[in-house]
Amino acid sequence: MVASGNEYESFAEWKVRRIPEPFKEPHETYAERLKDWVLSSIGIDGTARELFLYLENAKVATLDDLAKHANEEPEEIIELVDLLYATGLIDHLGKAYYVRETLSTSIVRRLIPRITENLRSIAKAESRARSDATYYHTLRGRAFSDVGSAIAACKEISRMGGSPLARVVGVHSYNDETVEVEGPVSDYGHAPQHLTIITASGEKLVVGNRNSKGADVKAHSIIVKGEKHE
Repeated sequence: MVASGNEYESFAEWKVRRIPEPFKEPHETYAERLKDWVLSSIGIDGTARELFLYLENAKVATLDDLAKHANEEPEEIIELVDLLYATGLIDHLGKAYYVRETLSTSIVRRLIPRITENLRSIAKAESRARSDATYYHTLRGRAFSDVGSAIAACKEISRMGGSPLARVVGVHSYNDETVEVEGPVSDYGHAPQHLTIITASGEKLVVGNRNSKGADVKAHSIIVKGEKHE
């Protein structure tokens, strides 16, 4: 789907309806009514339905053949043929169109995966945009997987006249929930290895390694950067 301002151009469109299944009686017309129900359920009605049924019986046909059957010009039915193709009910080889599989097989093997993939792409795009806006904040620095290495980086920053800042992603020691904290490093040490971070609310959090005891946060990832003193 291509967007231009507030307008969109569709690459493919599907319509799925939840409608009552036909009664089995009268039995002699059930198969025909069931096929109509299936086609209508996936948005194939009117001329599109007639084109599919014709192609199903003819086995193979060109666009001109389909247009002649519908008593229309080829350019007037091409969108309907494209709909049948996008829905996965027909295929083409060169200028020839044909029905590859039964209705149920086409729905399971082709239509469902196409719709599912499209929905996944939509959800992924929204999730990515939300993550970019909410969760991911640029913080230049060096990344570490253990507190000892982060302590060494903090010492180096302090030695160079800077104030170390850290962002930590890990789990809260008391409830095992994933947390992310960021702030100035007010203290660090090796007995046991820990960093103390002052959060935006002024709270002091002790950060330890994954197996640390007594730390507020068990770190999985630590990013350290330094700000120079004025």
